[in-house]
Amino acid sequence: MKKKNDDFELIETPNEVVTSDISDADFVLQQADDSIHEQKFQTKPTTFLKDSLKRFRKNKSSVVAAFILGILILLAIFVPIFNTNDVSNAANSALKNLEPKLFNGGGFWDGTVTVRHKEVDYETGYPDPSLYYKSGIRDIVREGEHFTNVPNAFGKGGYIQTGFYGGYGIEKSYLNSTNPMDNSAANKFVLDLEQSHLTLTNFVVMDEDMLKEDLGNDGVIPENFKLGLTGLQFVYYYDEEEKAIDLVEPSLTHTVGIEGGESTIVLNDLILANEDHLTSFESFYFRFVTSKDADITASDHVCSLIKSMVIETDSHVDEEQVYFSPKADKETGIEGISFTDAMKMSARSFELGSGSRQRRNCGYWTVDSSGKYFKKIYLAKAVYASFTYDSYSATLGERENVPVSSYDVQRYYRNRWVDYTIDIIYDGSTPIIDPDTFEFVILNEAKCPFIKAPEYEDVKDVFVTESGREGFTIYGDVMYYKYLGYETMPKFLFGTDKSGRDMFKYVFEGLRNSLLLGVLTFAVCFIIGLIWGAISGYFGGAVDLIMERVTDILSGVPWIVLMTIIILKAGSSFGTFALALCLTGWIGTASTTRTQFYRFRGREYVLASRTLGASDARLIAKHILPNAMGTIITGAVLMIPSVIFSEATISYLGLGFKNLSSLGVILSNNQSELTNHPYQLIFPSVVIALVMISFNLFGNGLRDAINPSLKGEGE
Repeated sequence: MKKKNDDFELIETPNEVVTSDISDADFVLQQADDSIHEQKFQTKPTTFLKDSLKRFRKNKSSVVAAFILGILILLAIFVPIFNTNDVSNAANSALKNLEPKLFNGGGFWDGTVTVRHKEVDYETGYPDPSLYYKSGIRDIVREGEHFTNVPNAFGKGGYIQTGFYGGYGIEKSYLNSTNPMDNSAANKFVLDLEQSHLTLTNFVVMDEDMLKEDLGNDGVIPENFKLGLTGLQFVYYYDEEEKAIDLVEPSLTHTVGIEGGESTIVLNDLILANEDHLTSFESFYFRFVTSKDADITASDHVCSLIKSMVIETDSHVDEEQVYFSPKADKETGIEGISFTDAMKMSARSFELGSGSRQRRNCGYWTVDSSGKYFKKIYLAKAVYASFTYDSYSATLGERENVPVSSYDVQRYYRNRWVDYTIDIIYDGSTPIIDPDTFEFVILNEAKCPFIKAPEYEDVKDVFVTESGREGFTIYGDVMYYKYLGYETMPKFLFGTDKSGRDMFKYVFEGLRNSLLLGVLTFAVCFIIGLIWGAISGYFGGAVDLIMERVTDILSGVPWIVLMTIIILKAGSSFGTFALALCLTGWIGTASTTRTQFYRFRGREYVLASRTLGASDARLIAKHILPNAMGTIITGAVLMIPSVIFSEATISYLGLGFKNLSSLGVILSNNQSELTNHPYQLIFPSVVIALVMISFNLFGNGLRDAINPSLKGEGE
């Protein structure tokens, strides 16, 4: 066999001895100097932290998540500090429900909203002024007329469709609208027919020919109905018994008050001829009676279409001070309607008050009961329109008849925005403004809230206190944002809520409190769970068995039940929430830690360290925990968004923070605004979503970054 290298050849022959000529020249000393050392490393030395950061940067999604979290945390810290707008419960309600605004005009994020297919006034074309200020309406487009069978605040015409006994009138009458259920004699209105007269001046009931004359081909009888005979009754109560008096005999049509029909019908004699000989009535109402004609079979449904009915009175009582409660709603305490409106059959001329809401077109004519008794609108003319609504111009623009106190007027004077002379004199014992010396001049139109100088007639509510302090109120036309103290028209990036809170500050103040709750809960639960799980997983055996039974018992109690009980007992403060979340929140971290310790405690390097005399504490802290920390920290970090989400959940049950904002409280308070003002839920929801997603991605990157087994990977 022949073997060859670069220096010499060696031929081995088993059967003979080979003599090789090898000299010192055949060998070369590679290390010529006296010092001997190892070769230099090809890579630079690094620390665990640098290596972790390098691995973290390679996970692009985690880097983006960390960047987003950083921005959200900075906003949560600095927005509540530098934004001076009030977001307490006493925020300025004059700023309520302003749309989000970042730009001026353009149709995007500019404080405007597009309103489509909104009912508007038939005559003017504008919607309900209590909902939409005229100054905020732009680019209104009228969509044309429509027939509707639904009560419409701004409808025109139409008919009342009644079936069988469709009642119209009042059950009880009151003088006091603020307490209509006051049954005292002083609060009752009594209809005295010896001092006043009731006259039926307009009562029109339609037949098919009259309906077609009114509406053309659209004038059709309601489907599945035939027109019946319509009469009118006066219903009163005597000894708790209901009694009825026929005022107008049943007929297919009635044409009182129109050309070709009866002009008026005096009702006094008919009503005074009652069997109980009553001349005054406390509780009464008028009732339509719809009955079948002889040609209508028993199986057919009948109805009446009543165009109008007006009963006039010359009662000496001020009609505007009398209120009535409908019979159908006597148990609900509905405020009622004025005497004038109660005596006129018009589905669109009155409104009933219920609590803090005003319900238009309701009361008698919106009742659509099941069975044979019903009354509802039929074929009223309605107009719908679409328009752009600028909430800032409407709310903070020009306002008429705004009360400005003398204190504010003096402030304007000190700022040299106005100059005025308003002297208070006495007319007998009554303080009044001296008309001869009155003068009011605007000096700085750019800063003065008044759009035009007030006149003498605008100064009202003059007073002089016993101490001699004088005062008055000017009802003038103002630029409202200046009146509120703003130098320029404000912008609210996230809009405002129903209480006038700046949603931008409100959301990030809520995020700050939610993050504080999450971080505090995370820190406590992480420490407890880490210690508990490490002991349980490392020692195992009886120790593990006992500790696991404890966690099983605690985890068997639903957290929401435990939290609810604690909050109900101790109140819904920040500390109570943190305590309730920490009671069982550490169990997840403990379980993960225990699993990881079971995984690593039998590894060779752990056994080797124990053989060399390492203590249990050193084995846990130096050898097992660093290798398990990646998985543990990933699950634990997700505890922060979980706490935020848990707090939001409990807030929906009405157990949120009291007098303290959080994302959960904001969502709970604004959930009723989803339809009308969805931005009040969208912005806090987006923030919660970003927090949840970012923490998840950040936790995944953190897990890989701090895993010691990946050190040096990718070099």
